Amino acid sequence: MDHLPSVAATSIDEVMRGFVPTRRFAHVSFDSYQPDHRYPSQRVARDRLREFAARIGQARRAHLLKRLVRTPTHGSRAIYLDGGYGVGKTHLLAATYHAVGEQCLYLSFAELAYTISRLGLEPTLAALEDTRLVCIDEFELDDVAQTRMAAMFLRRLLQRRGEPCSVVTTSNTLPSDLGRGRFAAEAFQREIGHIAANFDVVSIDGQDYRHRHWDELALGAAEMESASALRCAYDEDPAPERKRVLLDADCLARELARVHPVHYAQIASRLEALFVEHLGRIDNLVHFVDKLYDQAVRLTLSTREKQPLSEIFSPAYRHGGYEKKYRRCLSRLHELIVETRALRNGVGR
Repeated sequence: MDHLPSVAATSIDEVMRGFVPTRRFAHVSFDSYQPDHRYPSQRVARDRLREFAARIGQARRAHLLKRLVRTPTHGSRAIYLDGGYGVGKTHLLAATYHAVGEQCLYLSFAELAYTISRLGLEPTLAALEDTRLVCIDEFELDDVAQTRMAAMFLRRLLQRRGEPCSVVTTSNTLPSDLGRGRFAAEAFQREIGHIAANFDVVSIDGQDYRHRHWDELALGAAEMESASALRCAYDEDPAPERKRVLLDADCLARELARVHPVHYAQIASRLEALFVEHLGRIDNLVHFVDKLYDQAVRLTLSTREKQPLSEIFSPAYRHGGYEKKYRRCLSRLHELIVETRALRNGVGR
């Protein structure tokens, strides 16, 4: 068995420099986004974000020239891109980052939460002092503490003095719906309302694009590999030895438990291919799967007793208040497996 890549201690500045679009989205743009003509909201969302990015550049030039700029209307510096999983929200988020270019941060909501919990709110805000745009992917609220933290962070960021900072964030639900089916406390709902009021909502419809090419690739359902097939694929994978890792699922869980989740992105960025044997439930590995997806890591899995991919999350997660979060993870897992098989069969990503 192998081991995951080691992680290095990082300063606040190093952490912030690491918040850039990941391998999968390193070169996307508004031009490379392909709206589905059946869903006009996709084109509208792309054009809206393109205009939003251009306004940030104009505001920057005006600020540098010390011109008087009219105070923007409430919420005009923050956009909430709402839609189901697999409709291109993250592509558009990364395209916005690339269009603005400088003094931008790109991170997931989970990474934001982990960073604030590790560094503290004030040091995190101080590190963002010169940032013009913060792009936050998958704005999820799983508990009251995270909700309050997010509300305070956004309030302070959007209301700071000096050079303004804009925010674009994505999620699978409208801001007013976040938290429904999870917590019903009045204080929780009040905090959600405060966050929602800061954003202009841009809705995007469509089908999960990750399902578009599965039939074309003639790969069928992304069933798990047998243990022997997984070992054979590992031996034949072209990745350098240190970037190709084979682990038992229990060993993977133990190794991840030893590091703070803020380092998961660093681990994934050092991998090209990951092979996991004897996979069972992975309820606690959603953030790690997200990082594997972001870095387009080739993924091959075998499960215990030929368990299908659709059952690797507990029923409580697949159908409860966290359903969208886990269905998104399942969609990403499926795409990673299909991409890996396509490459193995010579189709190409």
